Formats: sequence, C-alpha cells, structure tokens
Amino acid sequence: MFDTIETGGSLVMDCGTCPVAGRACEDCAVRVLLDAPVTGLALDPVERRAVDVFVGAGLIGASEAALLTAEVQPWEGVRAAG
Repeated sequence: MFDTIETGGSLVMDCGTCPVAGRACEDCAVRVLLDAPVTGLALDPVERRAVDVFVGAGLIGASEAALLTAEVQPWEGVRAAG
C-alpha cells in the first residue's frame, strides 16, 4: 500500500503514495501502530474532490493533500435561514 524506503535500519512510509490517503486515515494500521491521535476530521467527498482538483492542477502536492483535514469552526453570530 505504501512506497517504502529503507534508510539504515529505519523504514519510511510515505502517506502521499497511499491509494486511500485522506479517505481511510482513521483506519490506517500505521496510525494504530504509532498510537497517533486523530487531530482533524476526515474530508467529506466534496472536499476531497476539490483537493484532488488542486493536486491535478499542480497547486498542491499529493503528500500535502494526504495530510489535509477538516476543522469545525465556531461561526459565532451566524444562524441558519428558516
């Protein structure tokens, strides 16, 4: 699933080459092995498609895109219509 490079006894895993990067990070075995906390929300399908367009246009790299998460904003003083 990952491209790996052996570096003198270490193993580097590049999430940017993962075929499900950004879509299945919460269930990633690497996250479990490293006990890494989930720091953001997964992008929804519309957000992910938008990011994929940016990657395709060369505006951001695939490895950077793989690390993107959504955040909940407080939106004080804003109300839904209706």
